[in-house]
Amino acid sequence: MAITTNVEAILRVEGLVTGFRTGGGLVRAVEEVSFELHRGEILGIVGESGSGKSVTNLSILRLVQCPPGEVSAGRVLYGGKDLLSASEEEVRLVRGRNISMIFQDPLTSLNPVIKVGKQIAEAIRLHHGAKRREADARAVDMLRLIGIPDAERRASDYPHQFSGGMRQRVMIAMALSCDPEILIADEPTTALDVTIQAQILDLIRNLSAQSGTAVILVTHDLGVVAGMCDSVCVMYAGRIVERATVDDLFYDPLHPYTRGLLDSIPRTDSTGKERLYSIPGSPPNLVDLPEACPFQPRCPKAQEACARERPPEVTMAGRAPRTVRCWLHAGEDHHVS
Repeated sequence: MAITTNVEAILRVEGLVTGFRTGGGLVRAVEEVSFELHRGEILGIVGESGSGKSVTNLSILRLVQCPPGEVSAGRVLYGGKDLLSASEEEVRLVRGRNISMIFQDPLTSLNPVIKVGKQIAEAIRLHHGAKRREADARAVDMLRLIGIPDAERRASDYPHQFSGGMRQRVMIAMALSCDPEILIADEPTTALDVTIQAQILDLIRNLSAQSGTAVILVTHDLGVVAGMCDSVCVMYAGRIVERATVDDLFYDPLHPYTRGLLDSIPRTDSTGKERLYSIPGSPPNLVDLPEACPFQPRCPKAQEACARERPPEVTMAGRAPRTVRCWLHAGEDHHVS
């Protein structure tokens, strides 16, 4: 797999900064995040809990609650417009139709007093101007597509009548109902068993391949990333610390944090006698981030420079675009920004 570089990006995120004001101070959840997404590309975003993955994608769609949250800098360019400076009405027309999101927690994302079929049909009527009967039929088709048995009857049920996995599939059906150009999937298979997980991932992969839908896949599962994604962004403490094609990342990880994530995966050839590797320490406090490299206290390869200042973003030489924020690679042979 490779990142497409000769095609205009369908989505460009530039210098995104998002924070949350709390009693303890400003939580710097997203710091200067930049990336591009191309038509038909599946981009994985990985990292520990609290690294800024979900907040990044909520910021793209302007779904960060203000207060306490605030997107204070950056641009999100889609269709020639900056979504962060567009009017609320302009963003509402894009949200759900052109850019859809599968949320991580379906229980809080679905309205408990409206039947699930009506919730799916509402988006179809709003964005496509479909008649009620046509939208209801489309909603049933979407439920059937994502594997809910007896879809016509279940469309008349309420969210509490579905299991956690079934509710997640309803969310996926809602996100796909308007044939979006971009699908943001935030841990879309968290509550599903492995068989249904494989079906959902196949559905997303086929959607991308057949219609050119671009996908941002947020996940903790590096196995899913390896099988699904074209490119990967690794996030730590609100920043992207490494960005590469999936092949480059897995065969030659550059950042020590990326290496730690990969070493934490159980191996099929393991004898079972050795302990599973874990990255030492804990993620930093986002209210009081150090001016030095935030990974330095946990890094097995830390140098003196790591304790003094944050590393710059280094663009590595090679056929495919690749960047890393690490002093180990801030040499003269690479472009430093």
